[in-house]
Amino acid sequence: MNTTLSEKARAWAPVVLRLGLVILFLWFGLSQVTDPAGWTSWVPGWAHSLPVPATTLVLLNGGFETVLGVALLLGYWTRIVAGLLTLHLLFIAYEVGYNDIGVRDFCLAIATAAVALYGGDRYSLDARQKSITEISNTSL
Repeated sequence: MNTTLSEKARAWAPVVLRLGLVILFLWFGLSQVTDPAGWTSWVPGWAHSLPVPATTLVLLNGGFETVLGVALLLGYWTRIVAGLLTLHLLFIAYEVGYNDIGVRDFCLAIATAAVALYGGDRYSLDARQKSITEISNTSL
């Protein structure tokens, strides 16, 4: 019985990881979209030389995180989406630097990379599409 319980728990691990990261990206993304002025202090110094206001950069970043967070929630193009979010978090960790926030973001990037490496879990649209494709291929 313990083996069965262990196997069931193991099957949920990628789902729990993906959904936990969804909460992270949607919370930060929606926070930036709803209150961009509150996030402009996090815009790196070099970005202020761009011909785009800091609030616009925050809105773009928030939109990016929200859209990709929704895609991750659905499990749509899981590997690509998680890969892009991994690169995004690595960039943020680099920009923030070696401190508590930078280390946290680096570790979140590693967790997101694990989702990218695993791909779609059993409750993702990717897995559903794969099963539909397999069924249609066997019926031909």
